[in-house]
Parts: sequence; structure tokens; C-alpha cells
Amino acid sequence: MAQSTGSAAYDLSLFEPKKAPVVALKPNKKVKRQEKRRTRLQAFLSALTVVITIAVVLGVISMMIISRVRLTEMNEALSEMEEELGVLQSENIRLSTELCGIASAEKVEAYAEAHGLQKTEFHQIEYFTVEGGDRIETPQTASDGFFASVWNAVVSVF
Repeated sequence: MAQSTGSAAYDLSLFEPKKAPVVALKPNKKVKRQEKRRTRLQAFLSALTVVITIAVVLGVISMMIISRVRLTEMNEALSEMEEELGVLQSENIRLSTELCGIASAEKVEAYAEAHGLQKTEFHQIEYFTVEGGDRIETPQTASDGFFASVWNAVVSVF
């Protein structure tokens, strides 16, 4: 054996663990389809969410506008009715005073005298009395029979 006397050093890099080279794999068709389907579904759901959100916001805004319009209409109707109430109350007061003026005791007495009426005098009053008080008598109806009288007695109890 021959011994070499050289100054060669050991190459230790040969003993280090080597990293596996990164290789680009071809994409799997099933995975591609699932990813496409998932992205389309996500796009559809996000679009649907936006549309629903916009519809809800528009609905709330339209309901607020409609309620404001109705409130304004009701306030106008209320003011019109209050104005009409004031007119009717003043008309009521006017008619009441007119009625009091027409139906006053002096006017009634003057009207009666103008048409030849006189006040009643004491000797014109006649009183009459009713014997037996306030009572009404009705004639008896013909008897309906035994069973009808029993039925009427039962009905009168209840």
C-alpha cells in the first residue's frame, strides 16, 4: 500500500444531508375544478350579499320616506280639522245665543199674546183622580192545554 503524503483535506460537504430539489408539479384537474367552483360560489355569495344589503337599505330608506309623507299628510289633516272645529264651535256659540234670544220668556209671552193666547187662570184648572192607581189589565187568553202550561211553568222557573 502506498501511502500518499499529500495535503489533501477531507471534503465534509459530501456527508451533509442534501435538500430535496423543488419540482413544480402539474396541477390536478379535480383540484382545479374544485377551486374554480369554490371561487365562483364565493363570488356568487358575495354578490348576493351585496344585493340583499342594498335591498334592505333601500327598503328602510323608502319606509322612512313613506312614513314621513304620511306623517305630513296626517298633520295637514289634523290642522284642517282643528280649523273646522274652531269654526263649528263659534257657529255653535252663535246658534246657542240666537236660540236663547228666540226662546226667552219675554219672546214666548209676546208671541202667545200676539196669537190670542192667555195665561191659565186658577178656575180653568181641573184635577181628576184615577181609582186603583196605575194598573193595566189584559184579558186572559184561552188556555193552551196541560202540556203548554207545564212547559210555561218550567220556562218561567229558568
